[in-house]
Amino acid sequence: MNTPTKDINLALLIDVDNIAYRYTENILSELSKYGKVTIRRMYGDWSQLRLKSWLSIASKYSLTPIMQPNNSPGKNASDIGLIIDAMDILYSGEVEGFCIVSSDGDFNKLATRIREAGKVVIGMGEKKTPESFRASCERFVFLDVLESALDEDNEDGKDTDFSFPIVKNDALSPSNPLSKPSPLSSNTEALNGAEITPRSALENVIINMISDNTAEGRDTNLSEIGTRLAKIYPDFDIRNYNYSKLSSFIKDFDSLSVTSRNKAVWVSLKGTSLKDMEAQITAIFKQNKTKKMNIGQLKNELQKTNPNLTATVKQNGFTKFSIFLEKKIPCIHVVNNTEAVLTPIKSPSVSQ
Repeated sequence: MNTPTKDINLALLIDVDNIAYRYTENILSELSKYGKVTIRRMYGDWSQLRLKSWLSIASKYSLTPIMQPNNSPGKNASDIGLIIDAMDILYSGEVEGFCIVSSDGDFNKLATRIREAGKVVIGMGEKKTPESFRASCERFVFLDVLESALDEDNEDGKDTDFSFPIVKNDALSPSNPLSKPSPLSSNTEALNGAEITPRSALENVIINMISDNTAEGRDTNLSEIGTRLAKIYPDFDIRNYNYSKLSSFIKDFDSLSVTSRNKAVWVSLKGTSLKDMEAQITAIFKQNKTKKMNIGQLKNELQKTNPNLTATVKQNGFTKFSIFLEKKIPCIHVVNNTEAVLTPIKSPSVSQ
């Protein structure tokens, strides 16, 4: 396993008006994988009895309470104080990264500003956190999902690696050893109450990554996939899909293959053989009782029975399905790039 680089200083800023105190230990545990938390502050109106629990754990976790009187009904004073402090910390240059903990969407502009300054921004909140804030962070962790995953892990008595280490002045890069499949369900999304990136979208992006690398004559490392997915989708986290390892998550895609080689983990496309593809296409024409089909319709029907279709097309060096058909499937003739015509292959004549 690669050891996460822990040489960056982080500022932890918690909006206690929107976060339950029970998450504190998990927040700090998660951040320990990314760097050293040198600044720890929590913001709220401490005259409110509902925040008493936060004050009771402040010394235990070395959290500095920052008093923000809520003098304006309907306004969140914690937001204003947190934003001002964040900008002061940013200009001081004391940290390389920030962790903003809130389920409030009002911090999206702050997160964007910090990222523009070249700093790492990690967001944490519950499933209800607006997408605007999640998308503004370089990484976003759902605390209720993290809590649930850790609870299950503790019950199983297993050592689960959830780490997505941060490299100084670079994007987040997961360390992912090849592992046994997660005991959690691979068919049910963890976030029933929040929108997360569909698995199909992630699969297409990964296929394109591998295809681009193949075109350039290089293989695709598992850590590269993790890094690039985190850049594209800030709230991408395999725990959101009920997995504990990126390698297990990738292995469950029918179109992808994961192998271990030279102490590294590699991902490649797992396409369907051209012979099997031709048989599937022929069966579709037979089922529809026709010898001519719209290429779009053929592709849609083929994808229902062949989830590896996109991987197969890309694996053979093509980006367009119509060109793939014309060049690689002998029984198909393409007309005007829109219609596929089933043409029986003539058997070679036998000399008498």
